Amino acid sequence: MGASKHLTMYMAGIFIGGVRMNTKKIFNIENGPSLDRLFDAFKYAYSEYYDKVYATFLIAKSYTTPPGASGRAFRLLDAKDFRLTSIQHEDGSGQSFNLAGYCKVYDTPKNFTAYYNAKTRKGTISFS
Repeated sequence: MGASKHLTMYMAGIFIGGVRMNTKKIFNIENGPSLDRLFDAFKYAYSEYYDKVYATFLIAKSYTTPPGASGRAFRLLDAKDFRLTSIQHEDGSGQSFNLAGYCKVYDTPKNFTAYYNAKTRKGTISFS
């Protein structure tokens, strides 16, 4: 019984026994596109018009003050040229989405997955 418990946890990306944990870094999206811009960027991801219709995300690399502090500022991660290749509803709100695609981080091509709320324009993103 103990082995199957560990196997289940390992398959979910976490192994409690200390052998392996999911170490993918997750960054906060502090600002992003409107709902319309998000879908337009997805629609034109492979179009000749992509350079006119794109999504921009401001991603916090680090923060200058602790959470909850007034005047909290952040340092930007150099991520650009986002191409959205997948949009999935996260819940029934019509504002929360799971996103996937590719971009450049410090001019290095990367794949990304993200959770994004178009109403608050905030979310989380990770790169691989």
